[in-house]
Amino acid sequence: MMAVVMLLMFMPPGMWVSSLPNILDTYGALWILPYASALAPFFAIFSGLLFGSLSDRKLNAEKLLAVLGFTGAFALWLAFSSLKWGWHPGWYLFFQSINALITGPMFALMTKVKLVNLPNAAKSFPIYTMFGTIGWICGGLLVSTLGLDASAETGQLAALIRLAMSGFCLLMPLTPPNDFESRGWKATLGLTAFKLLKDRELRVFYIASALFAIPCMSFFMITPMMLKQFGSQYPAAQMTIGQGVEIFVMIFLSIVAGRFRIRWFLIVGFILGLLRFALFAMAGEMSMLTLIWLGIALHGPIYAFTMVTGRLFLDKRVPGTMRGQAQALFHLLTFSFAGILGAFLCDWLYERWVNGGEQNWALFWWVLAASVLIPLVYFFIGVIGKNEQNTQQ
Repeated sequence: MMAVVMLLMFMPPGMWVSSLPNILDTYGALWILPYASALAPFFAIFSGLLFGSLSDRKLNAEKLLAVLGFTGAFALWLAFSSLKWGWHPGWYLFFQSINALITGPMFALMTKVKLVNLPNAAKSFPIYTMFGTIGWICGGLLVSTLGLDASAETGQLAALIRLAMSGFCLLMPLTPPNDFESRGWKATLGLTAFKLLKDRELRVFYIASALFAIPCMSFFMITPMMLKQFGSQYPAAQMTIGQGVEIFVMIFLSIVAGRFRIRWFLIVGFILGLLRFALFAMAGEMSMLTLIWLGIALHGPIYAFTMVTGRLFLDKRVPGTMRGQAQALFHLLTFSFAGILGAFLCDWLYERWVNGGEQNWALFWWVLAASVLIPLVYFFIGVIGKNEQNTQQ
């Protein structure tokens, strides 16, 4: 049942996230794209740690998931319906804000359910995560098959699928709270998770992951518009190429789990992130859709090696009573803080070098490629280099 929930959880964002730039353009609301992209990260700040703490201390994680999915589906439907009804784009931002506030913690909660109930998390976690990838692919292909790449009906259909997911959540294995000792308002709000940053290795991991996530916001924000400008008629479907590759990478991870240190997978993920932006830059210089497709294909291993193995990296290093909060903090830093900064930074760069008249796609992507060097070097020195030094000593 966890596999079914993963598929249905990721199918809705697979439908509307990649399509959003072109949907907003259709309804004359492209100007709200950076605000729309920053909404989910911003409101997840207020709910992620709170619900992560609740799952550790008070309520079953699978029941929380069901409630959040059910209520968030209505807000998602109203957000896209407001565009279809011709309302001011501000209404889309309002309803999407509610959806973001409610559903922000869902992925962290689902991660906890899997890590608690899977017998061998290192091997089986990537396989179950793969079903989320399949769901994302199905969502993107469904949108292009129905010809909804630029229609608000995409979001309405996604909301109905989210409703179905909520029902299946109640059929998942019970994941009760296990922290009965933490007390006080800090524990209630999930703020005790920040004490994990006192650990040097965890601190370097969290910061490097957040720095890497900032330029990565450009992938779903900007790439669909680049595809459309370079002649693609099915951008939503082509954006699923990365998820297709991701399936094979997940299988690979499940096979080799335990044979290699997880930190090396993280390094490879950062390097591939740099390569992806380099391919996009070369595509801008040569006006080649093929290079864009190759860059999109790299999204699969990038996501698997940084986000999926990153969660395993955490799970091996935090107390069992803080599993939910540790994953929520990871989501907070890489999705919320990095997402907000990345949304406006990438939009500023896009307006400066692409949409402002210069049409310099190459420079836009080369700047983002260079920014990936920062977390790559920081993580290598802070974790890899430090561990090698300790081994020699």
